[in-house]
Amino acid sequence: MKRIRILALILCACFVSGAWAQQRVTRPMGRHVPPVVSATTNVSVTPRTAQSDAVKLYYLGHDKDGTWAEPRDINDFGVVVAVGDIAGGYTHQMWASLFGRQAGQWFDLGSFGGEDTTGWLFEGGGITDTGMIVGSGGTADGHTHAFVWTPWLGSKVDLGTLAGDNGSVAIAVNKLGTLITGVSYNDLKAAGVVWKPTVVWKDGRPRITWKIQKLPTGGLDQPGKVFEGVTLNWWGGWSVNDFGQIAGDGWSDNYEEIAVMWTPVPDGKGWKIARLPAQSDYKYTQALAINESGEIVGQVWQDSAAISALWKKGSSKGNTWNLTVLPTLSGLPQGWNFAFGINDVGDIVGASNDADWNWLGTLWNTKDPNFAQELGFPGNWSEAFKVNNSRIAVGVYLNDARQEDVVAVQLP
Repeated sequence: MKRIRILALILCACFVSGAWAQQRVTRPMGRHVPPVVSATTNVSVTPRTAQSDAVKLYYLGHDKDGTWAEPRDINDFGVVVAVGDIAGGYTHQMWASLFGRQAGQWFDLGSFGGEDTTGWLFEGGGITDTGMIVGSGGTADGHTHAFVWTPWLGSKVDLGTLAGDNGSVAIAVNKLGTLITGVSYNDLKAAGVVWKPTVVWKDGRPRITWKIQKLPTGGLDQPGKVFEGVTLNWWGGWSVNDFGQIAGDGWSDNYEEIAVMWTPVPDGKGWKIARLPAQSDYKYTQALAINESGEIVGQVWQDSAAISALWKKGSSKGNTWNLTVLPTLSGLPQGWNFAFGINDVGDIVGASNDADWNWLGTLWNTKDPNFAQELGFPGNWSEAFKVNNSRIAVGVYLNDARQEDVVAVQLP
């Protein structure tokens, strides 16, 4: 932990001077999901409909030459990272700010000389509070490579892949910018990975290089180890905090799935894996976000329902976990519901079906997880992806007249 904090100081010294250079730069569909399901099981919940207080909305829309955009992250200064189309229909990662003289203007992060044909590009995208962005760009062979983009350089660094793999995706980065997590993949499987920075001095200046490392599966990837007759050959780290804790999962070709948490080992050289608990009604689990307190949100699902979930530590050492199934807007375990983001004050955001089967951006809170309420996004369909510590939630909305557009809401 001390090594992470010391490295963070060095990284901040490199990044902070250019963090808001983003305001001066000129411009040079989502995480893997189970099938949509319907309800047959019972869950006791207390739904709450729309927020009673007036909400402040920030409309970011999409790139001026594109038709849609979908956010992936927002930092505490209101800078949003997204994936969306640009001129010609190409899909790239991009960023925009809610504030400042260029608020609402999208900046294209480009590619590595090609366009993704695999769908992995939709999975990545994260931003630190210093303005460093991680994501992926299409390559000439139709795959993706993970990248780091820093505002003080205004250019991308290719993070590479594990030996023998076709591509990689940088899915998330911690606030300090000291650890990136994601996926390295080939046509048959994917591994959860991290990239760790190393600072070297060259010509009297600090230079940062990134080294890839595979996350352990603890034998859970073996055939029949978790589910009878099933091999979990796809793994990914979806969220990481400043303590090096990583939330993610492993899944099969048919989306039989388990949520896991990786925790740094004391020597600082690796991670150990722990499976997060499921419930008898929902044997498949998916972990999507973790905050600085180690609280994890995601989804539990079965053939009958997909429901938002919260995991909290059951012991001070984090050796055990308690699972809370979060309420739906309808009050029934129906449709497809998920918790996608959590901040450090306990706000949880995602999406839920209401009683009329509308799919709407939804808010929960760890302090009172028995209530769900609409976030107040516009449109007749919406979902929220992330919420920062300034309590701004970012997501998408659409209606009959438009495709997905990015919108943010300030929570009361």
